[in-house]
Amino acid sequence: MNILGKIFKQTFWQILGKIITSLSTFIIIGAVARNYKEAGTGIFTLALTYLTMFFLMNDFGFNAHMLRKSQIEWQKLLGIRILWSLVLILLALSLLPFLPFASLNFKQAVLYGVLAILGSGVFITCNLIFQQRLRYDLSVLSSSIGTLIYLLLILNLAGNQASLSFLTFAFMIGWIFIAVISLALVFPFIKNILPIFDFKFAKNLVKDSWPIAATLILNVVYFRMDVFLIAFFKGSFDVGIYNIAYQIFQSVLVLPTFIMNAYYPLMLKSLNGIRSVGLSLLGLASFGTLITLIFAPFLINILTGGGFLGAVQSLQVLSFGFPAYFLSSLLMWFLITRNKYKIMLLLYTSGLTVNLILNLIYIPQYSFFAASWITVISEYAILLLQIIVLRGILLK
Repeated sequence: MNILGKIFKQTFWQILGKIITSLSTFIIIGAVARNYKEAGTGIFTLALTYLTMFFLMNDFGFNAHMLRKSQIEWQKLLGIRILWSLVLILLALSLLPFLPFASLNFKQAVLYGVLAILGSGVFITCNLIFQQRLRYDLSVLSSSIGTLIYLLLILNLAGNQASLSFLTFAFMIGWIFIAVISLALVFPFIKNILPIFDFKFAKNLVKDSWPIAATLILNVVYFRMDVFLIAFFKGSFDVGIYNIAYQIFQSVLVLPTFIMNAYYPLMLKSLNGIRSVGLSLLGLASFGTLITLIFAPFLINILTGGGFLGAVQSLQVLSFGFPAYFLSSLLMWFLITRNKYKIMLLLYTSGLTVNLILNLIYIPQYSFFAASWITVISEYAILLLQIIVLRGILLK
């Protein structure tokens, strides 16, 4: 099977899983929007955004680094991930008293859902095997079952007007199921799934992976920092509006992630096909922008049932960023294959700085409209810097 064929097959499984999880997520957001309105939706989605930032930190670049090795010491990696997840849980809880936008409902929501960080850590570790063996169908199976459990729990809680902050408990239960199912599915490949806590191995892995980790963490922070600034300057009402639009935008952004998940193991062996992959990403991104511009009013209305004024315009603005996000994903992983970790760190530090300055200037006056435009501008700035670096590498 050629490179594009392998990528298509693995991307297909991930898209199928994303269809299931996206539909479930949209139903969940719709149920929350209808029962708890803009302010309630803002608190709920803000808590999920806060928790999922720690999910992304959970990767720490370990998977990308381990895939480069001929022999994967998976049990030791699982041990590191469990310990790192516990550190992130403590960090997530310890930061709560210092967050200026943290209401009581927000703090309770984080508390009820915080163990989901551990579930995500186990799932990410299992994904290393699924990615190495090109078996994303197994990853999709575990995530889909957990998401459907989360959906059923949310529908029951929201339908019975449960406490808003308690909704994240369903989120945590869903992730625990995902972790358990993933371990069961990885068992045929590993045989022994008990974690090994090897601190020397952990020290060496952190030493080798920290530039990737720092880049990913910076990417996460600049990617979602705007929602916390909106919460601080404008409140949960505006957060609810912005996150409704962002939820749809974010669901599209997983497509380049899926494609690169499938292509990265192949890229480590050969760069054949990279031009075709880049053109495919650009074509998909442009099509996504066009569709979003046309159907944004319909999507927002069907999701919320009305209200949430401004979400349509915010989504349309965000869609202009699809080409930059799709192409920058490819270039980021290309730089990883060339071991340009510190250059990537510098790029995303620059992106974070620009993003933070612009958001601090414009969010107090223009709220989520400013955040939408700044999100797009920041990603094109990152893409431009990546192209400059890439040109320098190719000219050497």
